[in-house]
Amino acid sequence: MFNVEIICFGNELLIGKTVNTNASWLGEKLVSLGGKVTRVTTIGDSLEEMIEIVKEVIERKPDVIITTGGMGPTFDDVSLIAIAKATNIELKLNQDAIKLIKQRFEVIKNQRGIELELSEERMQMANLPIGATPLRNRSGTAPGVFLEYSNIKIFVLPGVPKEMKSIFDHEIIQFLPKDPNFQYIEKSLNVFYIPESELAKAISTIRLKYPKVYFKTHPHTYTSKTGKIEVEIHLTFLGTPEESKILDKIEGELIKLIEQLKGAKGEQPIIEKKSLKESTGEN
Repeated sequence: MFNVEIICFGNELLIGKTVNTNASWLGEKLVSLGGKVTRVTTIGDSLEEMIEIVKEVIERKPDVIITTGGMGPTFDDVSLIAIAKATNIELKLNQDAIKLIKQRFEVIKNQRGIELELSEERMQMANLPIGATPLRNRSGTAPGVFLEYSNIKIFVLPGVPKEMKSIFDHEIIQFLPKDPNFQYIEKSLNVFYIPESELAKAISTIRLKYPKVYFKTHPHTYTSKTGKIEVEIHLTFLGTPEESKILDKIEGELIKLIEQLKGAKGEQPIIEKKSLKESTGEN
C-alpha cells in the first residue's frame, strides 16, 4: 500500500463554477491500485499559495503526489512554476515535451484542419523542472509531468477530466508502486425496510471488532423503484489476500444481526448482496 495526496488547483473549483470530479475519480482509481489517499486539497490559482501547499504536502512525505489543473498556456496556468519553486528545481525547456506538443498539433491539424503554432505562450507547457519526464497527452496539448523528488513521485496533470484520465491510465500507472500482496475488496449489501439509524446500531457492534475494515451506509429512502426504505451498506478492505477473507465473516455476522431487526410496520428486512469489487496491487 502507498500513501497519496492529491492537490487540485483552480479558482473555478472554489467558486462553484466547476465540480471537482477529478478528485473522486482519482481516489477510486488509486484505491483500486493499492493506494491510500490520505488527503485532497483544493486551492486557487495564487502562485504563492500553490507553492506553500506543495511544500506542506512534501513535508508530510507521501509516496505519491498528484496535482491537477494549471497546465495550459494561459497566464494563470502556473502549476509547473509552483512545483519548481517548491522543490527548488530550475525550469528549463524540455525537448521531449516540445516534441509531444508538436505531435499533438499535427494530430489536431489532420483531424480538424486546424493549424496551431508553437507560440511563446504554448512553449510554457514545455517548460519543465530539470530532470522531469513529460507524459504523453492523447486528449489535449499539454503534456503531463513526472518528477521524483525526495523519494516522492510527483505527477502534474491537466485539470480537464478527459486529459487527466487519459494520462493517468496510459502513462502514470506504470510508475506507481506495485505490491502483489495487496488486495482491495469492496462488498455491498442492500437492505430494505430497515432505517439507517437502526442499521447503525447493528453495524456499530461489529465495526469496533474489525478496525481494518471501512464501513459506510448510504440511505436511499423510499426509492421510486421499490417504494421501500433502502439502505446500502459498503464494506471496504485494503490488505493481504489472506486478511481480506475476513469480509466474508463480517458479511455473515451483519446479515444475522439485520435479520433480527424489524421495519417500522413490523416488516422483515430484505437483504440483497451486490456484486463483489476487487483488485490487486499488481497494476
